[in-house]
Amino acid sequence: MGTLIETLTEGIGVITWACTLTVLAPGVALVLVARQARLTVALYYVVGAALLAWAPAAGHWSVSARGAAVVIAGLLAAGTYVAAWRAQSHSSPYATGAGIVGGALAGWLWRPCVGARLGDILNNAATSGARTFGLMLVYMVGALLPVLLIAIAPYGVPAIGRALDRRPVAIAGAIVGAAYAVTLAIGRYDDLIGELYRISGGI
Repeated sequence: MGTLIETLTEGIGVITWACTLTVLAPGVALVLVARQARLTVALYYVVGAALLAWAPAAGHWSVSARGAAVVIAGLLAAGTYVAAWRAQSHSSPYATGAGIVGGALAGWLWRPCVGARLGDILNNAATSGARTFGLMLVYMVGALLPVLLIAIAPYGVPAIGRALDRRPVAIAGAIVGAAYAVTLAIGRYDDLIGELYRISGGI
């Protein structure tokens, strides 16, 4: 239990770090776009991000973000926002697809600022697969807590839900999503990640 709490705490602790923005900002934007299916999108986004952040360290993913891969990723990213917009309910396949694909893209592109717990997860991923993936999921719950809170808050405070349901909020999310997709497709997103990583003191 102590390891889980420490892993969650470390994840929460990096929310304000610049390098975390590359996985956090696309998720917030996606949830804002998914007005009718925010919670489903948020939950699957966390799972997708955890999976593709963990998979390379575990030896299950070796695709680099270069060349045609980034163009395809940019198109997929744009598609996730369209799917989130079209999702009419929590059970919609658009919601599930938008969340899992959007999260997977963000996890794949993420260059984390490694703390002690995340370092242990990545170092042991190849030998302790199920355990380290579970811990990565806990870590991502912490790092993506704002995404989850935006999705959950309307259930406790209906006024928040009414505010989030307004079209300008969804449009703002779509604008961020479009900028993300375009920056990715033209091959400049890796430069942004590198700069945020440098700002965070990662190198």
